[in-house]
Amino acid sequence: MANGIDVDAAEYREGVRRQLKEAMVARDCEDVELLRTAVEAAREVDLEPEDVDPARALLAKMESQTMPLAFAHIPRVDMEMLQASTSREQAVDILMRCMRVSLDAGFQSEILAEFHYHNFMFCQRNRLRAETASTFLSIMQVLHSNTIVKDRLPEERARELFEALVHRHSRQLPPYSVGAFSPEEALAIREFVARGFFRHYKMYAFAYAHRQELEVVTVDDSAAPKVPSVAALHKDFELDPREVPELQDLFIDPEAATRVDDDAAATASSAARLGIGGSGIYGELPPMGIAGLLQTSSPTFARSGLGGYPAAGEAPPDDRAGDAGNRKAHIEAAIDEALQARLGALDARLAELPG
Repeated sequence: MANGIDVDAAEYREGVRRQLKEAMVARDCEDVELLRTAVEAAREVDLEPEDVDPARALLAKMESQTMPLAFAHIPRVDMEMLQASTSREQAVDILMRCMRVSLDAGFQSEILAEFHYHNFMFCQRNRLRAETASTFLSIMQVLHSNTIVKDRLPEERARELFEALVHRHSRQLPPYSVGAFSPEEALAIREFVARGFFRHYKMYAFAYAHRQELEVVTVDDSAAPKVPSVAALHKDFELDPREVPELQDLFIDPEAATRVDDDAAATASSAARLGIGGSGIYGELPPMGIAGLLQTSSPTFARSGLGGYPAAGEAPPDDRAGDAGNRKAHIEAAIDEALQARLGALDARLAELPG
């Protein structure tokens, strides 16, 4: 008898497990009651947690999706105070407290405060009653939270969620839906949300997008050297430009420089012509030197003198007179004077030599 009871209990337990698995395929609000019944039966027979916990999580999610949103976020008392508020600041304070939003959280909280305030002003303009206004504000809170903050859904998915929420609150069919909105109110709500929230949907989504702070550093990489910093100037640093070698050409008189160059060239030419043992315009001394010149027995060479010109005191080979003759005589006198200065005591030294 006991074995028969154990077998029946085991079969019943296995049947409850199959019923729970079948109920977990629930997708619509009509399936919530079946899932709830299966979860309660699983608790009675003490099914294993790995079988019951997934069903409990699914039931909680579906209940949150199918539960009416009337006075869900803003209770009736706060909704009546909100409708009786006389200033923007008072209305925002009540909305932020009921929606659990702090304005100190940053610019996202400021955007959310404006979002809820404009939704509330829509309710005031359309003279919605407390239950309807509270339901609409809760719908917008759920829509913003699920599509922008949590899941970041694309706009098409967000429109589907909004339509499902409005549809669920537009017909009186307990426990699956409640008639919080009349057909006219539902139409006005759809038009308002389309003009406001969905028209600026990308802007709301961008406010909650992840941002990356980039730090850009510029590096100077030029071929030219860096310009040195400006140094302070002092009077002691001043120089006379005439003492700077690079500036000498700026202070030279061109005419004076030409005269100096001409004089230097004339001096060099005269020294070259009067050089001993060198060549000049007067010819070249014989290889034996001055001594050989004085001792030579050639009357022609002795008479012709240096360079083939006549010796001092002799008449020129031709009879030309005038300036040309005077110039030659002046040159010959200069040559004789130079030789006399160099060879003045040469005769005495030569006489002392042994014959």
